[in-house]
Amino acid sequence: MFEWEEDYKIGLPEMDAEHLVLFALINQIEINVNGEKADDCLRDVLGALLSYVTFHFAHEQDVMAAHGYPDLADHIRQHEEFSKAIHDLAEEEAGGGLETALKLRGMVLNWLINHILRADVAYATYIRGK
Repeated sequence: MFEWEEDYKIGLPEMDAEHLVLFALINQIEINVNGEKADDCLRDVLGALLSYVTFHFAHEQDVMAAHGYPDLADHIRQHEEFSKAIHDLAEEEAGGGLETALKLRGMVLNWLINHILRADVAYATYIRGK
């Protein structure tokens, strides 16, 4: 299981709470992969992830725009790339089962580590400094 740590906080409570949802989704994948139920849950988890990502990214981008974040365009590009990767994975899900679940888990975990701890920390630091 992947645990939320203080180091993952970007210092904006609302965004931290939304990022916590990503941990819940990745842990749902982990539970089902370890329980050998990847086929049973994958479609539901992918649907939840796609819905969540759409909501969260729009909200985060609105916050950055409201504060005049100068790197907003690059941040949006990163969001679009991740969204496309999730959509592409959802399209191949039909026969993927465990393999797709493992790809999804790796993709989301990589996103958590690389995007949140770098790109999201950068915009949060900018906003807190205003």
